Amino acid sequence: MHEWARRVTRDWPPFEVEERGGWRFGFAEGITKRANCALVMDPGADVSEVTAYYTGRGVRPCVQVWPGEEEVDRRLAGHGYAVVEPTLVLARDLGEPPEAPGTSSVSTAPGAAWSGLDLTRILGGVDAAYAAAGGGRGAAVLDGESVGVCAMFTEPGARGRGVATGILADLLRWSHDKGARRAYLCVVADNAPALRLYERAGFTRVSGYHNRVLG
Repeated sequence: MHEWARRVTRDWPPFEVEERGGWRFGFAEGITKRANCALVMDPGADVSEVTAYYTGRGVRPCVQVWPGEEEVDRRLAGHGYAVVEPTLVLARDLGEPPEAPGTSSVSTAPGAAWSGLDLTRILGGVDAAYAAAGGGRGAAVLDGESVGVCAMFTEPGARGRGVATGILADLLRWSHDKGARRAYLCVVADNAPALRLYERAGFTRVSGYHNRVLG
């Protein structure tokens, strides 16, 4: 399994995991593709195993394809799996305490901004912190000296006001104070506003993947 695939799935974990037939199957009742996809364990794995597993669980079959898995990618295409949401992995160091406005409420428990969101079921399985401010929210998952930023969202009416910038900075500062010295995040490659936000915050590309989805 690709090293970044291993890290991403550890920080955004499925509810159930099964390894067989050269695949690692993740299932989270359909909550996000990232938690409901197969990861490659063996480059020669049979694609029909993926199709059978996910159709049997009532979820559209999906595979996360990383660099070095080109042969699997070709076989998936031959079975009718289409490319969906090419995604970048961005990272930065947190050697120095990041400057932060302190305008976000950051807590280890989700507040009102997270009420009713299925995402909290996934984040409840990891060491997560939740931030919210002015129509925006974001989360951070701590793992030793590394932190993964995820679930960033800003309400349409609050965009363009620096809300996401403040939330991201506050999450990075909170994480640094908790011992994190490296940060990463995943962002859909064609999300230009998000990419600008993260690049301004010092993140650069370190890897990437795309989903192959059946149908």
